[in-house]
Amino acid sequence: MIRRPWFLSSAAAVALGLTSAVSPPAAATPPAAPLAAVLESGGAHCTARPDNPHWSSGAADRRILFKTRVTCAGTYPAVTVRIDGQLLRGPVVGPKALAAFSSREQTVRNGKTATFYTPLADTKQVSAPGWYTGVIRGRITAPQPGNLDDGHTQTVLLE
Repeated sequence: MIRRPWFLSSAAAVALGLTSAVSPPAAATPPAAPLAAVLESGGAHCTARPDNPHWSSGAADRRILFKTRVTCAGTYPAVTVRIDGQLLRGPVVGPKALAAFSSREQTVRNGKTATFYTPLADTKQVSAPGWYTGVIRGRITAPQPGNLDDGHTQTVLLE
């Protein structure tokens, strides 16, 4: 049995092909654009948009990553946001394996954008060509807690 990542909803797992052998087949293709995660908590509204996985142009070594950009607005001058990311390796339809993950918390000022990387620079890196999908889950941790929806990127071939 293939297990879905711990933070994916059942619907997101099916859309990504992370189903057990006895489940109905996943959709033929993921959405044409990345799914943004949206959160409203108290006086804050945050949107997390994951970019598609890509080869890093800023690293000295050859590595694959994806970035999630979080923008917040509202009545608070800043909020603290945690983004958990997973870089999955596998085809558009079918099972995927966890290649790397990240979990990071940052303060996002009202009207500004913060960037979260998966994987983080000081953790296990991925450099094998293949099909990759980025998956995120996030939450505001302060000043008032709240959860973001799940989001994911397109599944892309990196050669």
